[in-house]
Amino acid sequence: MANNDHRSVLPDSTEALHLAKWDAARLDELLSGMHDAELAELLISCRNDDDRLAIIPHIPDEMLGDALLELPEGMQEKLLAVLNADEIEDVVEHLDSDDATDILQAVEKHVADEVIGRLEPDERREVASLLAHDEESAGGLMQSELFKVRHDWSVDKVIRVLRRFGREIENLHYVYVVDDDDVLVGVLALHALLFAEADTIVAEVANADFPRVHAGQDQEEVARVFDKYDMLALPVVNDAGVLIGRITADDVIDVIQEEATEDMYRLAALSDQDDLAEPVAKTARRRGIWLAVNLVTAIAASFVISQFEATIAQIVALAVLMPIVASMGGIAGTQTLTVIVRSIALGRVTFSNARRALVKEVSVGMVSGVIFAITMGVIASFWFPDLGMRLGLIIAAAMMFNLFIAGLAGAMIPLTLQRLKIDPALASGTILTTVTDVVGFFSFLGLATIFLI
Repeated sequence: MANNDHRSVLPDSTEALHLAKWDAARLDELLSGMHDAELAELLISCRNDDDRLAIIPHIPDEMLGDALLELPEGMQEKLLAVLNADEIEDVVEHLDSDDATDILQAVEKHVADEVIGRLEPDERREVASLLAHDEESAGGLMQSELFKVRHDWSVDKVIRVLRRFGREIENLHYVYVVDDDDVLVGVLALHALLFAEADTIVAEVANADFPRVHAGQDQEEVARVFDKYDMLALPVVNDAGVLIGRITADDVIDVIQEEATEDMYRLAALSDQDDLAEPVAKTARRRGIWLAVNLVTAIAASFVISQFEATIAQIVALAVLMPIVASMGGIAGTQTLTVIVRSIALGRVTFSNARRALVKEVSVGMVSGVIFAITMGVIASFWFPDLGMRLGLIIAAAMMFNLFIAGLAGAMIPLTLQRLKIDPALASGTILTTVTDVVGFFSFLGLATIFLI
Protein backbone atom coordinates (compact mmCIF):
# COMPACT_ATOMS: atom_id res chain seq x y z
CA MET A 1 0.00 0.00 0.00
CA ALA A 2 1.39 3.33 -1.04
CA ASN A 3 0.14 5.46 1.87
CA ASN A 4 -2.36 5.72 4.68
CA ASP A 5 -4.81 7.86 2.63
CA HIS A 6 -5.17 5.46 -0.30
CA ARG A 7 -8.53 4.16 0.91
CA SER A 8 -10.28 7.26 -0.41
CA VAL A 9 -9.34 6.29 -3.99
CA LEU A 10 -9.98 2.56 -3.77
CA PRO A 11 -12.41 1.46 -6.49
CA ASP A 12 -15.67 -0.25 -5.62
CA SER A 13 -16.87 -3.18 -7.72
CA THR A 14 -18.96 -0.97 -10.05
CA GLU A 15 -16.07 1.38 -10.75
CA ALA A 16 -13.66 -1.53 -11.19
CA LEU A 17 -15.90 -3.15 -13.76
CA HIS A 18 -16.26 0.16 -15.62
CA LEU A 19 -12.47 0.60 -15.67
CA ALA A 20 -11.97 -3.01 -16.78
CA LYS A 21 -14.01 -2.17 -19.86
CA TRP A 22 -12.85 1.39 -20.63
CA ASP A 23 -9.55 2.06 -18.86
CA ALA A 24 -7.73 -1.19 -18.08
CA ALA A 25 -4.40 0.54 -17.47
CA ARG A 26 -5.94 2.71 -14.72
CA LEU A 27 -7.52 -0.34 -13.09
CA ASP A 28 -4.19 -2.19 -13.19
CA GLU A 29 -2.58 0.77 -11.43
CA LEU A 30 -5.25 1.01 -8.74
CA LEU A 31 -5.32 -2.73 -7.98
CA SER A 32 -1.54 -2.95 -7.77
CA GLY A 33 -1.61 -0.45 -4.90
CA MET A 34 -4.16 -2.37 -2.84
CA HIS A 35 -3.59 -4.86 -0.04
CA ASP A 36 -4.57 -8.48 -0.68
CA ALA A 37 -7.31 -8.21 1.98
CA GLU A 38 -8.73 -5.18 0.17
CA LEU A 39 -8.62 -7.03 -3.13
CA ALA A 40 -10.57 -9.85 -1.50
CA GLU A 41 -13.16 -7.37 -0.22
CA LEU A 42 -13.49 -5.98 -3.75
CA LEU A 43 -14.07 -9.45 -5.20
CA ILE A 44 -16.57 -10.37 -2.49
CA SER A 45 -18.55 -7.17 -3.14
CA CYS A 46 -19.10 -8.11 -6.80
CA ARG A 47 -22.60 -9.22 -7.74
CA ASN A 48 -21.58 -12.55 -9.27
CA ASP A 49 -18.66 -14.67 -10.43
CA ASP A 50 -18.74 -13.20 -13.94
CA ASP A 51 -17.97 -9.77 -12.49
CA ARG A 52 -15.18 -11.25 -10.36
CA LEU A 53 -13.67 -12.99 -13.36
CA ALA A 54 -13.66 -9.67 -15.23
CA ILE A 55 -11.56 -8.08 -12.46
CA ILE A 56 -9.18 -10.97 -11.71
CA PRO A 57 -7.01 -10.56 -14.86
CA HIS A 58 -6.14 -7.03 -13.68
CA ILE A 59 -4.83 -8.21 -10.29
CA PRO A 60 -1.02 -8.66 -10.36
CA ASP A 61 0.05 -12.33 -10.30
CA GLU A 62 2.12 -11.78 -7.18
CA MET A 63 -1.00 -10.55 -5.32
CA LEU A 64 -3.73 -12.75 -6.77
CA GLY A 65 -2.92 -15.84 -4.71
CA ASP A 66 -3.04 -13.99 -1.40
CA ALA A 67 -6.29 -12.30 -2.43
CA LEU A 68 -7.91 -15.61 -3.38
CA LEU A 69 -6.87 -17.14 -0.05
CA GLU A 70 -8.79 -14.36 1.74
CA LEU A 71 -12.06 -15.33 0.03
CA PRO A 72 -14.73 -17.63 1.52
CA GLU A 73 -13.91 -21.23 0.71
CA GLY A 74 -16.85 -21.81 -1.64
CA MET A 75 -16.18 -18.64 -3.65
CA GLN A 76 -12.46 -19.39 -3.79
CA GLU A 77 -13.02 -22.89 -5.18
CA LYS A 78 -15.47 -21.66 -7.85
CA LEU A 79 -13.05 -19.00 -9.10
CA LEU A 80 -10.08 -21.38 -9.10
CA ALA A 81 -12.12 -23.91 -11.07
CA VAL A 82 -12.31 -21.43 -13.96
CA LEU A 83 -8.54 -20.87 -14.08
CA ASN A 84 -6.40 -23.22 -16.20
CA ALA A 85 -3.15 -24.88 -15.15
CA ASP A 86 -1.01 -22.04 -16.56
CA GLU A 87 -2.90 -19.45 -14.55
CA ILE A 88 -2.79 -21.58 -11.39
CA GLU A 89 0.97 -21.96 -11.86
CA ASP A 90 1.36 -18.15 -12.08
CA VAL A 91 -0.54 -17.85 -8.81
CA VAL A 92 1.32 -20.61 -6.96
CA GLU A 93 4.86 -19.54 -7.86
CA HIS A 94 4.45 -16.28 -5.91
CA LEU A 95 3.21 -17.94 -2.70
CA ASP A 96 4.92 -19.46 0.31
CA SER A 97 4.81 -23.24 0.37
CA ASP A 98 1.90 -23.46 2.83
CA ASP A 99 -0.25 -21.02 0.84
CA ALA A 100 0.66 -22.72 -2.43
CA THR A 101 -0.47 -26.00 -0.91
CA ASP A 102 -3.81 -24.46 0.12
CA ILE A 103 -4.40 -23.32 -3.46
CA LEU A 104 -3.51 -26.72 -4.91
CA GLN A 105 -5.83 -28.45 -2.45
CA ALA A 106 -8.70 -26.26 -3.68
CA VAL A 107 -8.38 -27.18 -7.38
CA GLU A 108 -9.12 -30.39 -9.27
CA LYS A 109 -6.52 -33.10 -8.65
CA HIS A 110 -5.47 -33.38 -12.30
CA VAL A 111 -4.87 -29.62 -12.43
CA ALA A 112 -2.90 -29.72 -9.18
CA ASP A 113 -0.79 -32.62 -10.46
CA GLU A 114 -0.07 -30.75 -13.69
CA VAL A 115 0.99 -27.62 -11.81
CA ILE A 116 3.17 -29.58 -9.38
CA GLY A 117 4.87 -31.28 -12.31
CA ARG A 118 5.92 -27.89 -13.68
CA LEU A 119 7.49 -26.64 -10.45
CA GLU A 120 11.22 -26.53 -9.82
CA PRO A 121 12.48 -29.75 -8.17
CA ASP A 122 13.01 -28.12 -4.75
CA GLU A 123 9.58 -26.47 -4.82
CA ARG A 124 7.98 -29.69 -6.03
CA ARG A 125 9.44 -31.63 -3.10
CA GLU A 126 8.30 -29.00 -0.61
CA VAL A 127 4.74 -28.87 -1.90
CA ALA A 128 4.47 -32.67 -2.27
CA SER A 129 5.68 -33.05 1.32
CA LEU A 130 3.06 -30.61 2.62
CA LEU A 131 0.27 -32.21 0.59
CA ALA A 132 1.05 -35.52 2.27
CA HIS A 133 -0.15 -34.16 5.62
CA ASP A 134 -3.74 -33.86 6.78
CA GLU A 135 -5.09 -30.42 5.93
CA GLU A 136 -6.14 -29.77 9.55
CA SER A 137 -2.90 -30.95 11.18
CA ALA A 138 0.28 -29.10 12.08
CA GLY A 139 1.90 -30.59 8.98
CA GLY A 140 -0.91 -29.20 6.85
CA LEU A 141 -0.49 -25.73 8.37
CA MET A 142 3.28 -25.48 8.25
CA GLN A 143 5.49 -23.88 5.62
CA SER A 144 8.89 -25.15 4.57
CA GLU A 145 10.50 -21.68 4.43
CA LEU A 146 12.53 -21.10 7.61
CA PHE A 147 16.05 -20.18 8.70
CA LYS A 148 18.01 -23.02 10.30
CA VAL A 149 21.68 -23.24 11.27
CA ARG A 150 24.06 -25.89 12.55
CA HIS A 151 24.52 -26.18 16.29
CA ASP A 152 28.30 -25.66 16.12
CA TRP A 153 28.19 -22.35 14.19
CA SER A 154 29.31 -19.15 15.86
CA VAL A 155 26.88 -16.25 16.34
CA ASP A 156 28.99 -14.20 13.92
CA LYS A 157 28.61 -16.83 11.18
CA VAL A 158 24.89 -17.09 11.77
CA ILE A 159 24.45 -13.32 11.38
CA ARG A 160 26.51 -13.27 8.18
CA VAL A 161 24.48 -16.09 6.65
CA LEU A 162 21.27 -14.49 7.87
CA ARG A 163 22.11 -11.22 6.12
CA ARG A 164 22.75 -13.08 2.90
CA PHE A 165 19.75 -15.41 2.78
CA GLY A 166 17.28 -14.24 5.45
CA ARG A 167 15.62 -11.51 3.40
CA GLU A 168 13.95 -14.19 1.26
CA ILE A 169 11.98 -15.48 4.25
CA GLU A 170 8.83 -13.64 5.37
CA ASN A 171 7.90 -13.30 9.07
CA LEU A 172 11.40 -14.21 10.18
CA HIS A 173 11.40 -14.11 13.99
CA TYR A 174 13.48 -17.11 15.06
CA VAL A 175 16.63 -18.99 14.11
CA TYR A 176 16.24 -22.77 14.38
CA VAL A 177 19.30 -24.66 15.55
CA VAL A 178 19.74 -28.27 14.37
CA ASP A 179 22.37 -30.97 14.73
CA ASP A 180 24.08 -32.83 11.89
CA ASP A 181 20.98 -35.01 11.41
CA ASP A 182 18.64 -32.00 11.22
CA VAL A 183 17.17 -32.79 14.64
CA LEU A 184 15.96 -29.60 16.34
CA VAL A 185 18.16 -28.83 19.35
CA GLY A 186 17.08 -25.27 20.11
CA VAL A 187 15.53 -22.01 18.96
CA LEU A 188 16.99 -18.52 19.13
CA ALA A 189 14.96 -15.33 18.86
CA LEU A 190 16.44 -12.68 16.57
CA HIS A 191 16.78 -10.11 19.34
CA ALA A 192 18.73 -12.64 21.45
CA LEU A 193 20.97 -13.36 18.47
CA LEU A 194 21.77 -9.66 17.99
CA PHE A 195 22.90 -9.22 21.59
CA ALA A 196 24.98 -12.41 21.82
CA GLU A 197 28.79 -12.29 21.64
CA ALA A 198 30.09 -12.84 18.11
CA ASP A 199 32.33 -15.81 18.98
CA THR A 200 29.70 -17.65 21.04
CA ILE A 201 28.58 -21.03 19.73
CA VAL A 202 24.93 -20.67 18.78
CA ALA A 203 23.84 -23.87 20.55
CA GLU A 204 24.98 -22.34 23.86
CA VAL A 205 22.55 -19.41 23.63
CA ALA A 206 19.65 -21.19 21.91
CA ASN A 207 16.60 -22.15 23.95
CA ALA A 208 16.58 -25.95 24.04
CA ASP A 209 13.14 -25.99 25.74
CA PHE A 210 11.43 -23.87 23.10
CA PRO A 211 7.91 -25.25 22.40
CA ARG A 212 7.48 -27.35 19.28
CA VAL A 213 4.64 -29.29 17.69
CA HIS A 214 4.51 -32.64 15.96
CA ALA A 215 3.45 -32.78 12.31
CA GLY A 216 0.48 -35.00 13.15
CA GLN A 217 -0.99 -32.79 15.89
CA ASP A 218 -4.47 -31.39 15.27
CA GLN A 219 -4.67 -27.71 14.37
CA GLU A 220 -6.73 -26.98 17.51
CA GLU A 221 -3.87 -28.30 19.67
CA VAL A 222 -1.45 -26.12 17.72
CA ALA A 223 -3.62 -23.07 18.40
CA ARG A 224 -3.60 -23.90 22.13
CA VAL A 225 0.21 -24.07 22.16
CA PHE A 226 0.40 -20.64 20.50
CA ASP A 227 -2.08 -19.26 23.01
CA LYS A 228 -0.27 -20.80 25.97
CA TYR A 229 3.25 -19.63 25.09
CA ASP A 230 2.47 -16.43 23.08
CA MET A 231 4.81 -17.37 20.25
CA LEU A 232 5.12 -15.72 16.83
CA ALA A 233 6.08 -19.01 15.17
CA LEU A 234 6.47 -22.65 16.19
CA PRO A 235 8.82 -25.28 14.75
CA VAL A 236 7.28 -28.49 13.44
CA VAL A 237 9.13 -31.80 13.87
CA ASN A 238 8.54 -35.39 12.74
CA ASP A 239 8.63 -38.57 14.85
CA ALA A 240 12.44 -38.49 14.94
CA GLY A 241 12.55 -34.86 16.09
CA VAL A 242 13.79 -33.67 12.69
CA LEU A 243 12.83 -30.07 11.88
CA ILE A 244 10.52 -30.12 8.85
CA GLY A 245 8.80 -26.72 8.91
CA ARG A 246 7.31 -23.91 10.95
CA ILE A 247 3.87 -22.48 11.64
CA THR A 248 3.46 -18.71 11.84
CA ALA A 249 0.96 -16.80 13.98
CA ASP A 250 -1.01 -15.47 11.00
CA ASP A 251 -1.92 -19.02 9.99
CA VAL A 252 -3.02 -19.81 13.54
CA ILE A 253 -5.29 -16.75 13.59
CA ASP A 254 -7.04 -18.24 10.56
CA VAL A 255 -7.36 -21.57 12.40
CA ILE A 256 -8.89 -19.89 15.46
CA GLN A 257 -11.44 -18.11 13.27
CA GLU A 258 -12.27 -21.32 11.42
CA GLU A 259 -12.70 -23.34 14.61
CA ALA A 260 -14.83 -20.64 16.27
CA THR A 261 -17.01 -20.39 13.15
CA GLU A 262 -17.29 -24.17 12.99
CA ASP A 263 -18.45 -24.36 16.63
CA MET A 264 -20.98 -21.57 16.08
CA TYR A 265 -22.39 -23.27 13.01
CA ARG A 266 -22.59 -26.65 14.65
CA LEU A 267 -24.30 -25.30 17.77
CA ALA A 268 -26.95 -23.96 15.38
CA ALA A 269 -27.16 -27.40 13.70
CA LEU A 270 -25.45 -26.11 10.55
CA SER A 271 -22.70 -27.71 8.52
CA ASP A 272 -19.25 -26.26 9.18
CA GLN A 273 -19.06 -25.77 5.40
CA ASP A 274 -22.23 -23.68 5.20
CA ASP A 275 -21.29 -20.76 2.98
CA LEU A 276 -23.16 -17.81 1.50
CA ALA A 277 -21.32 -18.36 -1.77
CA GLU A 278 -22.61 -21.91 -2.24
CA PRO A 279 -25.61 -22.84 -4.45
CA VAL A 280 -29.05 -22.84 -2.83
CA ALA A 281 -29.59 -26.57 -3.43
CA LYS A 282 -26.32 -27.54 -1.77
CA THR A 283 -26.93 -25.41 1.31
CA ALA A 284 -30.57 -26.53 1.56
CA ARG A 285 -29.50 -30.18 1.45
CA ARG A 286 -26.96 -29.72 4.25
CA ARG A 287 -29.34 -27.79 6.47
CA GLY A 288 -32.19 -30.14 5.62
CA ILE A 289 -30.39 -33.07 7.23
CA TRP A 290 -30.38 -31.36 10.61
CA LEU A 291 -33.90 -30.02 10.15
CA ALA A 292 -34.99 -33.63 9.60
CA VAL A 293 -33.27 -34.66 12.84
CA ASN A 294 -34.95 -31.77 14.62
CA LEU A 295 -38.31 -32.83 13.20
CA VAL A 296 -37.89 -36.26 14.77
CA THR A 297 -37.10 -34.73 18.16
CA ALA A 298 -40.04 -32.33 17.86
CA ILE A 299 -42.34 -35.29 17.15
CA ALA A 300 -40.99 -36.97 20.29
CA ALA A 301 -41.90 -33.90 22.37
CA SER A 302 -45.33 -33.73 20.72
CA PHE A 303 -45.84 -37.41 21.52
CA VAL A 304 -45.32 -36.63 25.20
CA ILE A 305 -47.96 -33.89 24.98
CA SER A 306 -50.40 -36.24 23.26
CA GLN A 307 -50.29 -38.56 26.29
CA PHE A 308 -51.92 -35.80 28.31
CA GLU A 309 -54.56 -34.86 25.76
CA ALA A 310 -57.43 -35.44 28.20
CA THR A 311 -55.79 -33.30 30.86
CA ILE A 312 -55.22 -30.40 28.44
CA ALA A 313 -58.82 -30.69 27.18
CA GLN A 314 -60.16 -30.21 30.70
CA ILE A 315 -57.75 -27.43 31.71
CA VAL A 316 -57.03 -25.10 28.81
CA ALA A 317 -54.65 -23.04 30.98
CA LEU A 318 -52.10 -25.87 30.68
CA ALA A 319 -51.84 -25.36 26.92
CA VAL A 320 -51.11 -21.68 27.52
CA LEU A 321 -48.44 -22.24 30.16
CA MET A 322 -46.61 -25.41 29.08
CA PRO A 323 -44.47 -23.70 26.35
CA ILE A 324 -43.07 -21.42 29.06
CA VAL A 325 -41.69 -24.36 31.05
CA ALA A 326 -40.04 -25.92 28.00
CA SER A 327 -38.71 -22.61 26.69
CA MET A 328 -37.10 -21.62 29.98
CA GLY A 329 -35.40 -25.00 30.20
CA GLY A 330 -34.18 -24.71 26.61
CA ILE A 331 -32.65 -21.27 27.14
CA ALA A 332 -31.00 -22.24 30.45
CA GLY A 333 -29.61 -25.42 28.92
CA THR A 334 -28.27 -23.56 25.88
CA GLN A 335 -26.45 -21.10 28.14
CA THR A 336 -24.73 -23.95 29.97
CA LEU A 337 -24.10 -25.84 26.74
CA THR A 338 -22.41 -22.84 25.10
CA VAL A 339 -20.08 -22.30 28.07
CA ILE A 340 -19.09 -25.98 28.27
CA VAL A 341 -18.60 -26.48 24.52
CA ARG A 342 -16.42 -23.38 24.32
CA SER A 343 -14.40 -24.48 27.36
CA ILE A 344 -13.88 -27.88 25.76
CA ALA A 345 -12.74 -26.22 22.53
CA LEU A 346 -10.22 -24.12 24.48
CA GLY A 347 -8.96 -27.17 26.39
CA ARG A 348 -10.07 -25.82 29.76
CA VAL A 349 -12.59 -28.56 30.50
CA THR A 350 -12.25 -32.30 29.88
CA PHE A 351 -14.22 -35.28 31.09
CA SER A 352 -11.64 -35.92 33.82
CA ASN A 353 -11.60 -32.40 35.34
CA ALA A 354 -15.24 -31.48 34.71
CA ARG A 355 -16.56 -32.00 38.24
CA ARG A 356 -16.20 -28.38 39.28
CA ALA A 357 -17.84 -27.08 36.08
CA LEU A 358 -20.63 -29.64 36.42
CA VAL A 359 -21.36 -28.70 40.04
CA LYS A 360 -21.34 -25.01 39.19
CA GLU A 361 -23.71 -25.30 36.22
CA VAL A 362 -26.14 -27.52 38.13
CA SER A 363 -26.04 -25.06 41.05
CA VAL A 364 -26.75 -22.16 38.69
CA GLY A 365 -29.68 -24.15 37.28
CA MET A 366 -31.08 -24.74 40.77
CA VAL A 367 -30.74 -21.10 41.81
CA SER A 368 -32.33 -19.89 38.57
CA GLY A 369 -35.01 -22.56 38.96
CA VAL A 370 -36.00 -21.36 42.42
CA ILE A 371 -36.12 -17.68 41.41
CA PHE A 372 -38.10 -18.11 38.22
CA ALA A 373 -40.28 -20.86 39.65
CA ILE A 374 -41.49 -18.51 42.39
CA THR A 375 -41.96 -15.71 39.86
CA MET A 376 -43.95 -17.83 37.42
CA GLY A 377 -45.91 -19.48 40.21
CA VAL A 378 -47.16 -16.11 41.40
CA ILE A 379 -47.95 -14.97 37.84
CA ALA A 380 -49.87 -18.18 37.07
CA SER A 381 -51.88 -17.89 40.29
CA PHE A 382 -53.17 -14.44 39.36
CA TRP A 383 -53.43 -15.21 35.63
CA PHE A 384 -55.79 -18.13 36.21
CA PRO A 385 -57.52 -17.37 39.53
CA ASP A 386 -59.93 -20.32 39.19
CA LEU A 387 -57.01 -22.69 39.70
CA GLY A 388 -55.09 -20.26 41.90
CA MET A 389 -52.28 -21.45 44.12
CA ARG A 390 -52.47 -25.09 42.99
CA LEU A 391 -51.58 -24.19 39.40
CA GLY A 392 -48.91 -21.79 40.63
CA LEU A 393 -47.23 -24.50 42.70
CA ILE A 394 -47.40 -27.02 39.84
CA ILE A 395 -45.77 -24.75 37.26
CA ALA A 396 -43.21 -23.63 39.86
CA ALA A 397 -42.24 -27.23 40.63
CA ALA A 398 -42.08 -28.16 36.93
CA MET A 399 -39.99 -25.13 36.04
CA MET A 400 -37.58 -25.67 38.93
CA PHE A 401 -37.11 -29.32 37.96
CA ASN A 402 -36.65 -28.51 34.26
CA LEU A 403 -34.06 -25.79 34.92
CA PHE A 404 -32.15 -28.21 37.15
CA ILE A 405 -32.22 -30.85 34.38
CA ALA A 406 -31.25 -28.18 31.81
CA GLY A 407 -28.11 -27.28 33.76
CA LEU A 408 -27.21 -30.93 34.25
CA ALA A 409 -27.88 -31.90 30.64
CA GLY A 410 -26.21 -28.79 29.22
CA ALA A 411 -23.00 -29.81 30.98
CA MET A 412 -23.16 -33.59 30.71
CA ILE A 413 -24.17 -33.94 27.05
CA PRO A 414 -21.08 -32.25 25.51
CA LEU A 415 -18.77 -33.90 28.05
CA THR A 416 -20.20 -37.33 27.27
CA LEU A 417 -19.97 -36.74 23.52
CA GLN A 418 -16.34 -35.70 23.92
CA ARG A 419 -15.69 -38.87 25.89
CA LEU A 420 -17.22 -40.87 23.02
CA LYS A 421 -14.94 -39.07 20.51
CA ILE A 422 -17.92 -37.20 18.98
CA ASP A 423 -17.65 -33.46 18.32
CA PRO A 424 -19.61 -31.89 21.24
CA ALA A 425 -20.69 -28.94 19.10
CA LEU A 426 -22.20 -31.17 16.43
CA ALA A 427 -25.02 -32.95 18.26
CA SER A 428 -25.29 -31.33 21.69
CA GLY A 429 -27.92 -28.74 20.73
CA THR A 430 -30.34 -31.24 19.21
CA ILE A 431 -30.07 -33.64 22.15
CA LEU A 432 -30.43 -30.83 24.69
CA THR A 433 -33.57 -29.45 23.03
CA THR A 434 -35.15 -32.89 23.13
CA VAL A 435 -34.31 -33.36 26.81
CA THR A 436 -35.60 -29.97 27.98
CA ASP A 437 -38.81 -30.20 25.89
CA VAL A 438 -39.65 -33.73 26.97
CA VAL A 439 -38.79 -33.14 30.64
CA GLY A 440 -40.60 -29.79 30.68
CA PHE A 441 -43.81 -31.07 29.11
CA PHE A 442 -43.82 -34.34 31.05
CA SER A 443 -43.19 -32.78 34.47
CA PHE A 444 -45.72 -29.97 34.05
CA LEU A 445 -48.52 -32.01 32.49
CA GLY A 446 -47.79 -34.99 34.74
CA LEU A 447 -48.05 -32.92 37.91
CA ALA A 448 -51.20 -31.24 36.59
CA THR A 449 -52.78 -34.64 35.89
CA ILE A 450 -52.02 -35.81 39.42
CA PHE A 451 -53.06 -32.72 41.39
CA LEU A 452 -55.63 -30.91 39.25
CA ILE A 453 -57.73 -33.69 37.65
